[in-house]
Amino acid sequence: MAKPSRHYIRRGGFVLLQVIHLKQQTDDGTLDLIEMRRQLTALRSQHSDNLLIASLLNRFLVKVAFLSEPEDREHEQYLRSEFAQTIKKVQAITSLPAKGSAVTKPSK
Repeated sequence: MAKPSRHYIRRGGFVLLQVIHLKQQTDDGTLDLIEMRRQLTALRSQHSDNLLIASLLNRFLVKVAFLSEPEDREHEQYLRSEFAQTIKKVQAITSLPAKGSAVTKPSK
């Protein structure tokens, strides 16, 4: 399977690309948790100045951190659903106006 090209667009566009990429990688029907963790970590790094997003992503990363594979088909569907919901929440947070809408790290 050919890897989709990667475009690093700030904010929502990048998040949407990540969701599409995750769906494309699972043609054989199994969920690649390593790739999911990699994408979540990259997204967390991209939004490291926003504590609300970083916290949200960390909570989901904890759920998949030590899994080598989903327990069964139902568990796989649950993880896919949670991933999609997490991405939607990140998109909603990033689309909010910048004025005090999200907690950010203090300037150094």
